[in-house]
Amino acid sequence: MSFPFNRSLSYLCFFFLVWGELQAQTKPNGKQPKPNGKTDPSSEIQPVTPVDPNAQPNQNAETSPKKFQENSDVGKTEEPSDDDRFKDLDHKNGIVVTGSRGERRLKDSAVATEVISRKRIEQTGARNLGEVLDTQLGINVTPFFGGSQVQMLGLDSKYVLFLVDGQRVAGRLNNTIDLTRFKVQNIERVEIVKGSSSSLYGADAIGGVINIITKQAEKPEHYQFRTSYGNGRQMNFGSQGEKNMIADVGFKNDFVATNFFGGFNQAAAYDLDPRTPATTGNSFQDNNLGGNMTFNPDGQFKVKTGINYLNRNQAGVDSRSTGGVFDRTNMTNDFLALGALEYTYGKRNMVSLRGNFSRWENHYKLDQRNSNELDVKEITNEFSSQGVAQIDHEVHKDHMITAGVESFSEELQTDRLARRNAYRTRRAAFIQDEWVIWRQGFVWRLVPGVRHDVDSQFGGQTTPKIATKVDITSDLVFRASYGKGFRPPSFRELYLRFENPGVGYTVEGNDKLRPEKSTTVNADLEYTPFKFWTLSLSVFRNDITDLIQYSFGTRTSEFATFQLKNVQRAYTRGVEAGSRLRFLKYFALELGYNQTDTRDLTTDRPLEGRALHQGTMNFFVNAPGGWEFALRAKRLDKRPFYSTTNDFTAGTSTALIDQQTRTPEENNKVVYGKPFTLLNVRLEKKFFEGRMSLFFGVDNLLDQYELTYNPIRPRFYYGGLQATF
Repeated sequence: MSFPFNRSLSYLCFFFLVWGELQAQTKPNGKQPKPNGKTDPSSEIQPVTPVDPNAQPNQNAETSPKKFQENSDVGKTEEPSDDDRFKDLDHKNGIVVTGSRGERRLKDSAVATEVISRKRIEQTGARNLGEVLDTQLGINVTPFFGGSQVQMLGLDSKYVLFLVDGQRVAGRLNNTIDLTRFKVQNIERVEIVKGSSSSLYGADAIGGVINIITKQAEKPEHYQFRTSYGNGRQMNFGSQGEKNMIADVGFKNDFVATNFFGGFNQAAAYDLDPRTPATTGNSFQDNNLGGNMTFNPDGQFKVKTGINYLNRNQAGVDSRSTGGVFDRTNMTNDFLALGALEYTYGKRNMVSLRGNFSRWENHYKLDQRNSNELDVKEITNEFSSQGVAQIDHEVHKDHMITAGVESFSEELQTDRLARRNAYRTRRAAFIQDEWVIWRQGFVWRLVPGVRHDVDSQFGGQTTPKIATKVDITSDLVFRASYGKGFRPPSFRELYLRFENPGVGYTVEGNDKLRPEKSTTVNADLEYTPFKFWTLSLSVFRNDITDLIQYSFGTRTSEFATFQLKNVQRAYTRGVEAGSRLRFLKYFALELGYNQTDTRDLTTDRPLEGRALHQGTMNFFVNAPGGWEFALRAKRLDKRPFYSTTNDFTAGTSTALIDQQTRTPEENNKVVYGKPFTLLNVRLEKKFFEGRMSLFFGVDNLLDQYELTYNPIRPRFYYGGLQATF
């Protein structure tokens, strides 16, 4: 009789949790002496201050010393020197919250976490989250008909969980979160955890988590304004250009901190093939506004609130091989409200209640020119709400327990569902122990955790994880983790009913689908031979079972029918290598390479659209006189595409229909998208002690794109003004 490995890992994690607490009751509370009788401060566990993901700490640990020095056992935080011009760029002494659902120093986190700081976002000139992530190691941002989407560890966007201040957001278009909807004026930093995080966050976190931490006021008064204008070749962009205006204002005193922001963004469509009436990228106009407030009357009790709203109108033109031309419009309203109550007791203990409500509304219209025979009008409303009760309690200096319960509900109303309306809930409980096993000579941390979700449609799912971190020396760190993950089918996958009479096919969901499940292994090594140079190496593997894909059904009418089924198994595996170097006081260089090998085990071929090799480079110059320069580059290898592609996103694909009349040899033919290099440059000059700046930049400097397999924006020039008071 075989014993399921998933269950045995759950029991193992539970055993570690219980055994660790029993050990905590008998272990002496004190420093471990060296043979000479002295203590080694570097071997001490760094204290952890549990704070919810809404918390917005200062960028540098040295600006908030009390959190890390209130315990006499704590080693001193490394402080960058005053002349370190890049101390805010790499966030190495900063705070992260995603890997443990609580506040930890980045260098102490047992879960490998990548951070994109506010300084980096500003210096690159990114306008939205997609541009922020574009040259991040191990991440590939690609365009799709709704904006831009992400691939991480070789997995699509539907396997990546997106959070805002640690809480879920609604609004997936074809199971994809559009990255362009998140504007940078309200982003303080972005935290990225690669690999399965379902033991803490539950469903959808198979490939990892991207957590957007929003800005909060840090000064008594803060005002910022930025405006920019850009355009490219008239044959591709027309004459309208792109306009961006953003502003934010913040206030803070001993009891209350508030921050408000707003923005206006407008751009014309771009066209990679002016010979046809169809456009490649949508035109858009969006307005966004929001704010947050933190009330902290006594230093122990906090009330936090936040609201984000985006109104967006997109338009494009589609043309079909039959000769029809269609004007396509999308009007979207995106609303998110967040709230939290926190009470801290003792030195590093906290009880918190958090909740959010999210609504995503989309009005889709397809208007055929000179006819109304194939016109389409659809309204989609997606609602979600989440509530979390969590306790972070230090039972011993070597044990920090994080435990909680969570409730989540989602509802979808759309004309594309056969039943028009769908609703479900998930209830969950989770627990994690951050345990320091050894502190003499080297520091060894072990973090077992387990979560159990009960889905109203799919029943119970248990997702354990175990992670470890070994500080071999002060310069050499090893991390590893093993965990399980799951993704329940989306409402669209379960109940979709979509007909495309212009092309001749019908797409159907399948209410018999099973959740996709994964097993993930990660390991990484980080070496800092000098304080100005860090090297990293990591390996990973994801195995996914019950993969959901389209398959050809029947042709009971003039339409071909396609239905989703659990028909495939797949894996992604690879290696990432990186180097971060600061030199000659004014320069910083980051180099990265990742190899991602993927395989669809059912068809025995690589997954579509994944490059085997990818390289990234980020080069920054902070020169005297207020001059700043940024060069970002990404090199992507060829990517395989198949005639049996499952792309229904644009509603115009005929590939699956065409394959029914082809031979198996023709169906298995592979077409490769061309390798390309993306190069973005930006120059900025600051005036009046940095309060005002002028900037100029060029995106896609090499002007490389491909209409079918790489429809990114052609060479684009922009410039603007920023003022901060």
